[in-house]
Amino acid sequence: MAIRSLIVGTLFVAVFVAIILSIAWIDKSQPTHEPSPLAPAPERPIPTPTP
Repeated sequence: MAIRSLIVGTLFVAVFVAIILSIAWIDKSQPTHEPSPLAPAPERPIPTPTP
């Protein structure tokens, strides 16, 4: 009976470590947020005319 709980505990820890490593594996060089191509463009302030 102790063998079954040892296997279940080991699998649980392995899955937990795999999730943590997959989160840490995200490539930091890529931008984390890209605007949607269908999203409206952000409003730009209208420049005041210079005389």
